[in-house]
Amino acid sequence: MNVKEMKAQLLSLADTFKEKEEELTDLDRAIGDGDHGVNMERGFSHLEGNIDDSDMASLFKTTGMTLMSKIGGASGPLYGFSFVKMASVVKDEIDNDNLKELLKTFADAIAQRGKVELNEKTMYDVVERANEALQKDEKLNLEKLQSYADDTKDMVATKGRASYFKEDSKGYIDPGAQSMVYILNALMGDES
Repeated sequence: MNVKEMKAQLLSLADTFKEKEEELTDLDRAIGDGDHGVNMERGFSHLEGNIDDSDMASLFKTTGMTLMSKIGGASGPLYGFSFVKMASVVKDEIDNDNLKELLKTFADAIAQRGKVELNEKTMYDVVERANEALQKDEKLNLEKLQSYADDTKDMVATKGRASYFKEDSKGYIDPGAQSMVYILNALMGDES
């Protein structure tokens, strides 16, 4: 995938989050503060006109900076920091090897910034499982990514606002895990 195609994928997330805003808000209302959908929609709607597509590294870095400044809550710093980190490893033409490198960097950035591990009912549960699958050359698609988010339904949250709900956080997909599905699907483009 080249820079023009990746830019289109990233910009298309504004439509995705506009469409999924209510779903993400409902998930976040159940086990959070109810603003995840609005925050994601707001953040990605600001990409248009604020990202530099002169090369792939600039595209990722300016995406990260925009998300950091426009997405509220914990997701802004997490997604923003991750895109800035990915900017240092992205190639101008993303092939399968570079995608592996990107997903590893994405997962590491979320773990580092969020101080999270697997099975804590966070966005990390999706990005790390996707990373592991890709490293093993398993096929990833929207359905597979969704299954990783669905797995968070049976987990008890131990991080973030959802952790206040303890056992009551079970039965709900983590909102960050759900938004990660859409972001990873966009990053993979035609790979998925």
